[in-house]
Amino acid sequence: MNPAGSIVCGVDHSSGARAAARFAAGLADRLALRLVVVYVVQPPIPQSELGMAARTDDYVVLQGLRNAGEKLLEEVAQELGPDRDVHSELRFGGASEALGAVAGSGDAELVVVGSRGLGSVGSLLLGSVSQRLAVHGPCPTVIVPESAAELGDAAIVCAVDDSEESRAALAAAATLAERLGATLVLAHAAGDDAPAGDGEELLSRLVAESGLGGSVERILLRGAAAEAIVGAATARRAGMIVIGSRGRGALASAALGSVSSAVATQAPCAVTIVRARYPGPADS
Repeated sequence: MNPAGSIVCGVDHSSGARAAARFAAGLADRLALRLVVVYVVQPPIPQSELGMAARTDDYVVLQGLRNAGEKLLEEVAQELGPDRDVHSELRFGGASEALGAVAGSGDAELVVVGSRGLGSVGSLLLGSVSQRLAVHGPCPTVIVPESAAELGDAAIVCAVDDSEESRAALAAAATLAERLGATLVLAHAAGDDAPAGDGEELLSRLVAESGLGGSVERILLRGAAAEAIVGAATARRAGMIVIGSRGRGALASAALGSVSSAVATQAPCAVTIVRARYPGPADS
């Protein structure tokens, strides 16, 4: 991570977005990064695209949405502190695509968004914007529940297994912990029938591979992975969970891994989702 970089935070008119902005501001302060707050106007479908002549109403609605977004950005900047240097941007289009474009066009180290359920099962679903960013974003995505507190001196829990995505998450978590002066806790969830020695050997191997030595705590968990990881983070009063993600099955390129999605949905603290590989200049 580059100390001269930035944190991009997406906001809307929800209280959850305000909580994400506060978390992003605190994280930016701790990491000495610039804070970029982005509001995305999602234009209504114009009459012309519906096979009808464009109406004046279309432009009035669009201008109203723009004005509301500019006002929100001013309010968020004031709430974060009038003396804080906040760069605000208003974009048009799809929320996840616009946030990804802002992050990808600059030096963003993290994208921060709030988490809220959508659809008929509400709290059981991760918000579509946060999920799309976690899958397609140009850098790690931090998903912040409304109940999350600022990091403070709290530990960072990194969920690990024997995968490329897990190693990417561990590298990101170790860097964050070092820069924040936080305790890093590696947590591996093994099945109830798995030999304990296998999990302990994996944790030892990951610590050795990463060069962390004795500066990291290790926890071997039992049971369903997502529930065990969230439970351990809650018991440890962690300020953040870092976890790798990979899509599975036919929708691998479009779906967030089931464990990382469940952790982000259930965790009371911020969850940072890290992919094994992010697009470089040739992929943009």
